[in-house]
Amino acid sequence: MGVAVSMENVSRTFSSSGGPVRALADISLDVESGSFVALVGQSGCGKSTLLRAITGLDTGYTGRLTVDGEPVTGVDSHRGIAFQEPRLFPWLSVEQNIGFGLRLPTKERNQRIAELIEMVELTGFERARPSQLSGGMAQRVAIARALAPRPRVLLLDEPFGALDAFTRARLQDALQDIWLREGVTAILVTHDIEEAVTLAQRVVVMTPRPGRIQQVLDIDLSYPRNRADPQVTEYRRMLLKAFHLDRSAAVPTQEIQ
Repeated sequence: MGVAVSMENVSRTFSSSGGPVRALADISLDVESGSFVALVGQSGCGKSTLLRAITGLDTGYTGRLTVDGEPVTGVDSHRGIAFQEPRLFPWLSVEQNIGFGLRLPTKERNQRIAELIEMVELTGFERARPSQLSGGMAQRVAIARALAPRPRVLLLDEPFGALDAFTRARLQDALQDIWLREGVTAILVTHDIEEAVTLAQRVVVMTPRPGRIQQVLDIDLSYPRNRADPQVTEYRRMLLKAFHLDRSAAVPTQEIQ
């Protein structure tokens, strides 16, 4: 298995009226092809900034950043991205949103769109407009659109963060299935520790600004993942400990009288 994304001493500093703001500092990480990696950390630690650099939406970083051995100098169809908001075109249907920008012969294009609609379980909603969809359905469309050109890397910036817990859990399961089926390299930004453990093979813990890699935790669990598995709970506890949020050792047990 080769390396899909390679980062070496990647840093990012922004200018502001109060002086320079260092968002990322010396990030070095290799992401293997076909793997699923989650980036977790407090708000403002640079997770989304790093994702935007990998996408090519932000090229102001320093250091070395490559995808499939090629330096990232801008956006590319080999890197798909889904954001927290679906960002669908309200005047286009589901199938038109998924196929937007997909440059294939008509027959192949229609086949790919139909395949993705079935994959994200939206059969019957092909001609629906975004206003006719629930939040979870709209996010499925956004993920399908990101996958449409068969990217080698799928970047997910808190795609389920605005959804209720039940919808989020269902879409996490759907994302597992899609990732396994497509064989794409996935990098997820999330604040949700359980989501990271449920989905990822490796969880990268980042420090508060400037964002650095504090720890990389390998999640040695098979797929599909079961949230009720005691091992999932243990990995979650390990991550809580990394954020100093594991209070189990600090709470004394008391005998019931």
